Amino acid sequence: MNPSLPSSTYGLPRQGGRPPGTTETTAADAPTTPLVRPTFSVCIVVRDRPALLVNAVRSVLANTFGDFEVVIVDDGSRIPVAQVIAEARLSADRRVRVVTQPPTGIAEARNRGLRSVMGRYVTVLDSDDELTADALARLHDLLSNSGGSWVYADYTEIRRGTSRCIRLPEYASAGRMSLGVLTRPRLPFKHSGTTIDRAVLDRIGGYDESFRLFEDVELMLRALRAGVHPRHLAHPIVLFQRHDGNVTRGRLGGLVFWFRLIDMYRPSKWPGVATAIKALRTLSETGKWLVTLGR
Repeated sequence: MNPSLPSSTYGLPRQGGRPPGTTETTAADAPTTPLVRPTFSVCIVVRDRPALLVNAVRSVLANTFGDFEVVIVDDGSRIPVAQVIAEARLSADRRVRVVTQPPTGIAEARNRGLRSVMGRYVTVLDSDDELTADALARLHDLLSNSGGSWVYADYTEIRRGTSRCIRLPEYASAGRMSLGVLTRPRLPFKHSGTTIDRAVLDRIGGYDESFRLFEDVELMLRALRAGVHPRHLAHPIVLFQRHDGNVTRGRLGGLVFWFRLIDMYRPSKWPGVATAIKALRTLSETGKWLVTLGR
């Protein structure tokens, strides 16, 4: 998919559009009075992670900055998310909405969420992650004081009861960050917790649905090419629970998508540059795969 195409190509019609076969309901599955446009829309895509989802939603509702909504996209869960939310006694909070659709995949589900949100800023949260109680307040302060339109943040990684703070790098320009995304073994941003001005998403488009892996990386690279310079929030606002379920399967198979990204977004058209970056990425992904074999 050509990253220069307008947003309509990525399935982002005006708010209120709804593709066939999907439904939008509140968590209580009952009509509600439309919300005043909130500052943040926290968007969660989920399939079959009920307990983790409940923790994620509760973490958002516990935020000290209260001007937000939570939009959950149920991508074909066996136990409907609306039922999970109701059983967890979260249905009464009218800031929580559930969108349901048949299982279609992560990029399509993320775009479904973007079509449904009402906030000025979209904050992505993975269904197995949690926000800290001060996350939205810190994001609001940075966005207000900097005039930025895209923020990525540090996070806390928790593995087997042990936690460590992951400090992400800052870049002097969008071009340098783009090179870092393509070449660093560990991505220099975490999509969960990333917060984006909806106007920017309308301009550059949503997720490329032809990517079944690394759709978040493609979105970032497209934004960087469009001249967006993301701001870095040097404070961990996401709790990332590392477990077997969130390790990308088929890392070596994923190289197909990495090579495609490198061809699309390499910093130079010289063939040798793409070949060098591909070799570097192959070594990186092979090393990660070997590490997982030892666990």
